Parts: sequence; C-alpha cells; structure tokens
Amino acid sequence: MKNAFTEHPREVGLSYIGHFLFACSVVYKLGIAVFCCSVHAVFPFLFTHTTSRIVKQLHDKIEHRTQPGENKEPG
Repeated sequence: MKNAFTEHPREVGLSYIGHFLFACSVVYKLGIAVFCCSVHAVFPFLFTHTTSRIVKQLHDKIEHRTQPGENKEPG
C-alpha cells in the first residue's frame, strides 16, 4: 500500500520533513509576493518588479532542481 504522505516527497527526492520545509519556504515567499503585488496595485511606483522576480525565482528553484540520481553539474 502506498503512503500518501511520503510517495510524492520520495518522487522528488525529499523526505516528508524536507518536502514540508521546502513547501513552507515557497508559501513564505509567495506571501511576500502577494504583499508586494497588493501594495503595487495601489502605488504602481512601488515594487515595480518584485513580484515577477520572486515568481521567476520560485519557478527556477522548483523546475530546475535535480531529480534523484541526476548529476547537478552540467556535462
């Protein structure tokens, strides 16, 4: 029987706790992005690139992680 709490974390090369901490860091950064975007909506001259930069950084961090068994160094 598959364990619903550990199957996905194992697939991405993390323990349950490691996955939890990674997800919490994403939530924290998205919270900052939401705050900056909300301020920018009212004051367009503030945080002009902050939200898009945070989202791009998160995307890169999530999509360009190495999978289990992959070499981090190119070539």
